[in-house]
Amino acid sequence: MHGEAEGSSYLAALTKGRLDLTAYAVLVAQHAVIYESLERLAHGFAGDPVAGPFVLPELDRHDALRSDLAYLHSRGIQLGEPTEATLRYAERLAELAAWPGGFVAHHYVRYLGDLSGGQAIGRLIATEYGLTPGGDGVRFYVFEGISPKPFKDRYRTLLDEAPFTADEQERILDEVLVAYRLNVEVLASLADQVLPNYPRVAS
Repeated sequence: MHGEAEGSSYLAALTKGRLDLTAYAVLVAQHAVIYESLERLAHGFAGDPVAGPFVLPELDRHDALRSDLAYLHSRGIQLGEPTEATLRYAERLAELAAWPGGFVAHHYVRYLGDLSGGQAIGRLIATEYGLTPGGDGVRFYVFEGISPKPFKDRYRTLLDEAPFTADEQERILDEVLVAYRLNVEVLASLADQVLPNYPRVAS
């Protein structure tokens, strides 16, 4: 898949230290838009009997992202604007306000990804660009009070216990694929926007 390859090229260059904090700040800016939309959706489902158990405030990334953006700005780094792919992602999240299962699909993809491969990404970015792991600029990757493995096990139990019918499960799985595609498209858009500024990086 072309978009997946393009997105991987940006993330690979970033985590291997081939870019700089300006290129990283563009990713942080996309995350800020995506998580603002996702967490606004979550707050709307807080009292929902199906989606409510998945609304876990300890996962919220909004404050961490604001902190990271403020730190990067204080370093004189220009913060990126949302790409068209990021805006499409946010629009899709807004469309799910009446569908608990759709919310759960996107919630699962983002947060379990953050607690899995996202942890390694955060450590690599901190190491490659002179930041303190878990400190200023990379607080997005820190989940205070959460031990990833037990938390993911608990989350999967919530999924198993959710009262979704077989048809609804299929619909949710389709939306999981939509979420993955939207994430790939965001990374691909960053490859298109960022990598041409670094001609020595193979895209």
